[in-house]
Amino acid sequence: MQIFDLTQPLSAKTPRSSDHPEVEFKVLRWYSRNGVCTRTITASLHSGTHLDTAALYFPDGMTVDQIPLDRICGSAIIVDIPKGQWGEITPEDLDAASPRVEPGDIVVLHTGWHRYHHDEEQYILKGPGLIRSAVDWLVERDIKAICSDTPSPEHPLMRLGQWRTLRPDIFGTVEVDPAKFPPHYAHKTFLPRGIIMIESLGGQIEELLGQRVTLFALPPKYVGVEAAQARVIAIR
Repeated sequence: MQIFDLTQPLSAKTPRSSDHPEVEFKVLRWYSRNGVCTRTITASLHSGTHLDTAALYFPDGMTVDQIPLDRICGSAIIVDIPKGQWGEITPEDLDAASPRVEPGDIVVLHTGWHRYHHDEEQYILKGPGLIRSAVDWLVERDIKAICSDTPSPEHPLMRLGQWRTLRPDIFGTVEVDPAKFPPHYAHKTFLPRGIIMIESLGGQIEELLGQRVTLFALPPKYVGVEAAQARVIAIR
């Protein structure tokens, strides 16, 4: 048995989106005074490798403590679909991927974008993602979770309104096909169906391309919240 860590490190250098706070570990007690070191953490629940549930968009949606463990643990495929800036993951890409997507799979999308984790602007704003028809393709295959090595499996142009306001220098002149990039389509399609979204993977992911593994994405049992950091590991 081999264990592979697919989790990005969490620190003050972790890329953050829009108005999310910087990750901070503050020393509460320290060695010279207390003979022990304890810390507090300040962070968005969407910082680093984390998972989203339906409560993100739906007030009555599933929260982190309500996730059935078999939705975030089990058979997973690591599909290699290399994409560049604003690259579009299409149904054709998914249909050609190996291993083939089967009902009940956890699907892990490797685009190569995890390599830009050190470059916040590039990583957050310019990554690839699923277009609408690819989201529908995955829903039709009855997957139970979707993971990516990008900040989200959702294409960043599905959040164009937000980014056009915050970064008009990058997005101000961008025009998109609304049929291909409806606002927040991936989140609003996957999450209410119980398809968990696990975002910002990295680590040893490239050692598992094209393989079927057993994956565990375990968050703390936070009550009543829409997201949480997760340690994601794969066993081969």
